[in-house]
Amino acid sequence: ETVDHEYRIVRPDGSMRRIHATVFAIFDQHGRVRRVAGIARDVTQHDGSMVYLVDTDETSRRELSLRLQEAGYQVNRFVSAQAFLDVAPVVVPGCVVLRIHGSDPDELMLPRGLKGRRLALPIIVVGEAGGNVLFGVQAMKAGAADFLDVPYRPDQLMEAVASALASIQDRVERDRAADFVRAGIAALSVREREVLDGLLAGGTNKTIARDLGISPRTVEAHRARIMERLGAQSLPELVQVAMAAGLQASGRSDNGTR
Repeated sequence: ETVDHEYRIVRPDGSMRRIHATVFAIFDQHGRVRRVAGIARDVTQHDGSMVYLVDTDETSRRELSLRLQEAGYQVNRFVSAQAFLDVAPVVVPGCVVLRIHGSDPDELMLPRGLKGRRLALPIIVVGEAGGNVLFGVQAMKAGAADFLDVPYRPDQLMEAVASALASIQDRVERDRAADFVRAGIAALSVREREVLDGLLAGGTNKTIARDLGISPRTVEAHRARIMERLGAQSLPELVQVAMAAGLQASGRSDNGTR
């Protein structure tokens, strides 16, 4: 049987995370349990309203924080880009608002740092470009999702934050769907995985049966079970979800050659 359970862990920095674990059997071609595997995923609950505010100026930091909180966002404040970069790998998904107080390219250390570490946290840069369009371009090239030139309307910041958080939610949903498919793929028997590889390579029931030395009817039975496990309603959908989960075709062609 497949077993699901959740538990909490406390990280060295004191933050608490909730983990969802799925444990499942992997079967051989005879239906016997070959081994037991599992997938653990961080499912710490958050309502999609987390904003990380990075601002070196205390007065500005307090004012921006209050404005964001009044709009209903949870705000964590940081006094420097380095302070946030130190904890960025372990924070829950959220939007970063970076308030800079000059046009020095070095102030774009934060978006560059997040981009270099491949951390998918959208960052909005708020600064005084003084009409210098080039600085806004530099911010976007550094990895910023948006740039707001001071002065700006309050609703512009809220729209930028809402848009950034919406993109995070979309990505979280895609990741959850991919996790479900990966678990299903890992639980396939050896024969079912071979059939799936054949389907991804463009094989038909007939060519896959010939390659594996089984009947087309047996291939069809395996195919139906694979589609059920991966939640696919059609062959094109099966290929799509498998590829989205990172599964690569084996390189087999329709005529059975590699």
